[in-house]
Amino acid sequence: MHLGGSVRLNDIIRYLVTIGETPRRDVAIREFETLVELLGYKSYCIFHEPKPIENPAQLIVAANWDPRWIERFVAKKYIASDPTLKFLLRANRSFSWARAVAAYEDHPQFRRMQKMMQDAKSFGLTFGHIFPIFGRNGLMGAATLGGPEEVELSPLEMTLLESAARATYVRLLQFDGVEFAERLNEGPDIVLTHREVQALSNMADGMTSPEIAELLSVAPTTIDWYGASVQE
Repeated sequence: MHLGGSVRLNDIIRYLVTIGETPRRDVAIREFETLVELLGYKSYCIFHEPKPIENPAQLIVAANWDPRWIERFVAKKYIASDPTLKFLLRANRSFSWARAVAAYEDHPQFRRMQKMMQDAKSFGLTFGHIFPIFGRNGLMGAATLGGPEEVELSPLEMTLLESAARATYVRLLQFDGVEFAERLNEGPDIVLTHREVQALSNMADGMTSPEIAELLSVAPTTIDWYGASVQE
């Protein structure tokens, strides 16, 4: 599935600008769920860094997964064989579920990984992406978005969604009163000014750097810098 790039990019940018202003946890979750749906995904799960604990469901910060899938995931101990979680622990940027599965084709547990993914498919979890959330000391959590249909994302959309996942994670921890939410906020993040939002929105509409520069009364090199800094 590939929705209109301009509309979709603007949705992500708008979300990044407003998520920090949400007054309550339920509002933040509702806003995130709206974004997920607008992008074409059907399910999401925001979670802490995967660890071998007795009940992995305790790692979940927020999710709209079928409760039966969560129960099955725990009962089958899928946290030990989920290829997307294994790949997450070594990844330094966002990736697709398909890429994670392909990375373990020669792994001794590959058949078990395939079985786990096949099982997930029966709950509508066929295609998806994972967006790592990093703090100053490395991986702290992630958001996984998925559904029965594939969602194609541009590199810029992947970058902005990673930032959106991180912003949502931090906001939810703040509502929950988790101590390291404040420490996590000190890590690198994408902070968009009003002018940067305007520039990115115009890029999404297909305007060139010189056209945007003229519209915003800045140099074309400044517009190029906006785009490059976000993708970095």
